[in-house]
Amino acid sequence: MNTLLSSQRSDKIQLDWLRIAQWGLVAILALITLYNVYFSMLENVAHDAMPYMEDYVGKFVSEGRWINFALFPILKAVPQVIAVSLCSLFVFVFGYQVASGMRKEPWLAVAFALLIVNIPYFTMLFKWPMTLIPGMALLALFSCIKDRMPRNAFLLISGMLLFATYPAFYFLMPLLFIRDLNRAPLKELIIFMLVWMAGYVLGYVVANASVYLYTYLFTDHPSFIEFVSWRRSTPTTDFSSLISNIMKSAGNFERNALYLSMLSPWFFVPVGLTALWALKNQPKYTFVVLMVVLSIYASVIALGVKVPLRSGITLPIGMAMMILLVDNRAWRTILLISLFIPFAYKMHYYNYAYNEKRILTEAMLTERDNHGYLQQPERFKKVIVSVDEVKTSEYFYQLTKSNAYKTLSNLELHYIRPYLYQFGWKDKNIEVHDEPRNYVEGEAYVEAKGDVLYITID
Repeated sequence: MNTLLSSQRSDKIQLDWLRIAQWGLVAILALITLYNVYFSMLENVAHDAMPYMEDYVGKFVSEGRWINFALFPILKAVPQVIAVSLCSLFVFVFGYQVASGMRKEPWLAVAFALLIVNIPYFTMLFKWPMTLIPGMALLALFSCIKDRMPRNAFLLISGMLLFATYPAFYFLMPLLFIRDLNRAPLKELIIFMLVWMAGYVLGYVVANASVYLYTYLFTDHPSFIEFVSWRRSTPTTDFSSLISNIMKSAGNFERNALYLSMLSPWFFVPVGLTALWALKNQPKYTFVVLMVVLSIYASVIALGVKVPLRSGITLPIGMAMMILLVDNRAWRTILLISLFIPFAYKMHYYNYAYNEKRILTEAMLTERDNHGYLQQPERFKKVIVSVDEVKTSEYFYQLTKSNAYKTLSNLELHYIRPYLYQFGWKDKNIEVHDEPRNYVEGEAYVEAKGDVLYITID
C-alpha cells in the first residue's frame, strides 16, 4: 500500500514538472512575441495606409472590399498602437481556436497561437493595420462561432464577408473544421471543398456587384473590379496563358518558401518529415492542409494576379498545422521550436529593416531642421523637396543593402512622403523634384521662404 501511494505521488510530481516545463516554454514564447509586436509598432505605418488616404474609393474600386469602404471614416481614426494590438490579438484568438479544436491541451493551444502571431507575413500586413481590423476581427469571430450555424451557410457567409475585408483569410476556413474533416467520409470531404470554393466565388461576385453598383450610381463609367497595375493581372484566355499563369503562381509560391527559409532551410526538416509521415498515415488531414496552402495561389490563376509576399499566410500556417497532428510530446515540442525560431526571426528581421529605413530618413531630414518646420504643416502652403533620386537611393542602398532602394520611386513614395504625412502634410501640398547632384552625402537642408518650405537633399 505504501509503495502504491509513493508511486502515485511520484507520478503527480512528474506531471507537475512537465506542466511547469510546458508553461515555462509558453512564457518564453510569449515574451518574444510581445517584444516582436512592440518592435513592429516603433515606426510609422505604410505610406498608403488609411490615415494618409483622402478616401477609400480607389481601393474599393480596385479590390471590392466593401466593408472596408463602408467603415473607412471609423477605421482611419484608429491609432496605430490600438490597430496593431487588436490585429495581433485577433490572430492569437484564431490560432488558439484552431489548436484547441484539435488538441485539448491549453498550453499547446496558447503556444500554437503565439507561433501564428509570429508568422512574418502578418507583421507585413499590419503595416496597414487599420485596413486589416475588419478582416482580422471576422477571422477571430468565425473561429469562435463555427459550430453555431450550418457548415455550408458558414462557408458562404464567411466567403462573402471576408472577401469584403481581406480575401486571403477565407482560405483558412477549412482549418476550423479539420478535425471533423479528417474523420469524415470522402463524399462529405468533397462536398465541403466544393462549398468552400463556392464561398470564394460568392465573395468575388458580391464584391464585383458592389463595385459595379457604386460606379453606376456615382460615376459616369460603371465598371467591375479593376486591378491596379502592380498586381500584374494577365487573364487566362487560352491554354498558353493558362500555363503561363500557373507558372506565375508557382513562382509566387517559391518566393514565399525561400523567404521563410532565409535563416536556414534546416529548421524545416522536422516539419517536412512530419508532412511525409502524415501523407501516409493521415491522408485526409494532409489533403485539407495542402488545399489550404495552395488555395491562394490557385485562386489567382484565372486572372493571373500577382500574389504579394505578405498574402502568403497559408504556407506557414499549413506548416504549423503539422504540430497538432503529432501525439509524441517531444517531437511536437521540436516542431514548435523549429518553426517558432525562423518565424520569429523573420518577423523581427522584417521590422528591423522596415524601421531602419524610416529612422535613416528621419535622421537625415531632421538633423538641420532647427526650428521644427517639418512638424508645422499649418504654417506653410506647401513643401518642396529637391533630391537626386538616383544618387540618394544609391547612398541609402550602400547604408542598408536594401533592395527597396533599387526602385527609385520608393525613396519618394515610401520614405520621404510618409515621414511628412505623419505630421499632417497633405499629399497635394508636397512636391518632390528630381534634380541631379555631383555627389550625395545624405544631408538635408531645411529653409522657410514665406509660406513655402524648401528641403534640399545633398
